[in-house]
Amino acid sequence: MLGRVTQRSIATSSLTNLQNAQARTAKLQEQLSSGKTLSKGSDDSVRAAAALRLNDQVAVSAEHERNVTDARGWTSVQEGALDAVVDALQSAHARLVQAGNGALDAKGRAAIAAELAEVKNTVLGKANTQHQGRAVFAGTTDSAVAFDPASYATTDDGGAVRRTVSPGVDMTVNVNGSTVFGDGATSLFKELDDLVAAVTGNDTAAMAQGLTTLQGRITKATNAMATIGARDNQLTLAEDANRAHGAFLTQQLDDVEGLDMAKAFVDFNLQNVAYQAALASTAKVIQPTLMDFLR
Repeated sequence: MLGRVTQRSIATSSLTNLQNAQARTAKLQEQLSSGKTLSKGSDDSVRAAAALRLNDQVAVSAEHERNVTDARGWTSVQEGALDAVVDALQSAHARLVQAGNGALDAKGRAAIAAELAEVKNTVLGKANTQHQGRAVFAGTTDSAVAFDPASYATTDDGGAVRRTVSPGVDMTVNVNGSTVFGDGATSLFKELDDLVAAVTGNDTAAMAQGLTTLQGRITKATNAMATIGARDNQLTLAEDANRAHGAFLTQQLDDVEGLDMAKAFVDFNLQNVAYQAALASTAKVIQPTLMDFLR
């Protein structure tokens, strides 16, 4: 025996169908807004898990790119400081040669001594160069200065500032100041002070020894610059690798959760038209009667 189809059952069935159509329309609208086919894990648990893994890898790749940028900041600042130091020491070397030729009087030697004192100040300033508030020649310490302006004592702890710049690549990005500038009584700054005294007192033996000392310091600074240059090359390779790896991960992620916008827009329009048509037809089929008002 067939069951009786009541007005209430027709209304309930129609309402259920309308709600389902509205849900499909809302889901398509959400996908168009987000640009993704996955809005929550329950949409597709397998693809959602893959998307989570890929998002984690994309985040790690982005961190590597930030580390490369930070590493370049360290190497660029140090290279600029050392380049200025080499120029200053070469100038000091030339002036010291001039002071030792025996043709200068006391006034001329005083002028050269003043220039050497200014070179010391310049070099000391460059040795205390900062990057993001930290002295770049102070190792892993967070000190704002690498060398005390009065005692020339260093705060360099000899530590290596390291950055992970690509998967499995962890590199040192700093040059330790003590290897280039020395420390305290054996520092380049004290040596320059001694040269000022030697020129002022016309101590030719000390000036001759000073030429050798300056050349040694110039060599140390240029060697440090060569090390920085090699690190810059390594950073360039890491940067290229990160860019390629990041593009690969982004493509994979798009394959997992990406949305074909053109297709989704067409589907949304079709679904919306169907929903509106269903609303109109339901309104005509289910007409209120006098009994509806009497219930």
